[in-house]
Amino acid sequence: MKQVIKKIIFYDKLYPIIKSSFFYQYWKKGNALIAQAINNNPAKDFFIIGVTGTNGKTTTVNLLHKMLNEQLAKTISISTESIRIGHQVFHNDKKMTSLDVFDLQSTLSQAKAQGCKIAVLEASSQGIDQNRFEGIRFDYGILTNITRDHLDYHNTMEEYTRSKQQLFKAILKNGKSNKYGSFPMDDRAGKDWYENMAFDKRISYSVTMNSTLKANNIRPSLTGTDFEISYLGKIFEVHSPLLGEHNVYNFLAALSVGINIGLDIEKCIKSLETMPTISGRLEKISHKEVDYFVDFAHTPDGLEKTLSYLSEMKMSSTTPGKNRKLITVFGAPGNRDKDKRPEMGNIAWKYSDVIIATDDDADTENRFKILEGLTSQITPENNPEKEFVVIPERKFAIKFAVELAQAGDIVIFAGKGHETVQITNEGKRPWSDKKVVEYYLSKKK
Repeated sequence: MKQVIKKIIFYDKLYPIIKSSFFYQYWKKGNALIAQAINNNPAKDFFIIGVTGTNGKTTTVNLLHKMLNEQLAKTISISTESIRIGHQVFHNDKKMTSLDVFDLQSTLSQAKAQGCKIAVLEASSQGIDQNRFEGIRFDYGILTNITRDHLDYHNTMEEYTRSKQQLFKAILKNGKSNKYGSFPMDDRAGKDWYENMAFDKRISYSVTMNSTLKANNIRPSLTGTDFEISYLGKIFEVHSPLLGEHNVYNFLAALSVGINIGLDIEKCIKSLETMPTISGRLEKISHKEVDYFVDFAHTPDGLEKTLSYLSEMKMSSTTPGKNRKLITVFGAPGNRDKDKRPEMGNIAWKYSDVIIATDDDADTENRFKILEGLTSQITPENNPEKEFVVIPERKFAIKFAVELAQAGDIVIFAGKGHETVQITNEGKRPWSDKKVVEYYLSKKK
């Protein structure tokens, strides 16, 4: 095992040199050409939309798929959570946000054979950096937001941001007549790119800043989110089934595309308003007056937005004679950005009444070192009214949370979301937060 870890560390140090070398670039381009040739270059027949950002990509991709599939033409989407072709939904079991060139071209070929005309692709910073989209000429780029993530890979926020921007630079060089882009004005990079990149078909969206498309009067609840959208002097009332203010941004991002390519705004809103729950994205399980949520929040920003929303819901709806508690079960992956762990621990402690620190994907890193980093800055002595527990085995952490919860409480299991595999110190094993939660709920009296 030590030899394997040494090889991984050695490769990580060499990779920045390798990826910029002539041989690596030639190899990547060669692979892309082979993948295109084998599949008869299916991408050339699609209108291709790329969605990049730190948080919200998967939800935005799935919203776009539903809207475009209903309002324009048969659509394929590929996200961290699923591959959707028309009305068919397949679980993405690759554990990769962006597929490699062979899987991507093969999947697009299958979608083309089934009559798809539009492709919506979730584009991770690593996927862009590793040229997994080589040979794909994007028509449209969407930025959701840029906050801290993947600094174990990119080293700095500047490098991370540059990798995201490559998607938009590629669109400006694609040789096509129209350059489409959607940008969040609440985000520093989004505002900068909207103002300074030469997109002739660009649109901005926001919750707090002046923009083409703006959300106002946001009223979240545990059953959905009501808000208003202002566009060209008109106000549209919206009820989204998606939970939390962060999902208002995702709604706006998807809607901005429909508007920018000339679709009717009211028809687009109707499509988006009937979006079903997305697996592992604040997926709600209600049982005996307790609301349980399975969520993919695994970055400081993502965790804070989710817990802030749930904390607000806890305060706004109390059970008579009882103070509601927010119980958070969370962890951090191994062999990843270690500096974000204390920040995530502090965020969980800030918003929760009970935190249960546990395994995420420990991988080859010592699980106890991960938990130590996650909880290093938590100070239980300063908040005696709160509870703090460390249970390394995730299954038992979930069991403890389910047994602890009482009527009126809110419980969130953060980090794994839709994932069907857990990577432990002993290797991979089948996993589902939702199934484990449901199992222990079935045992609860």
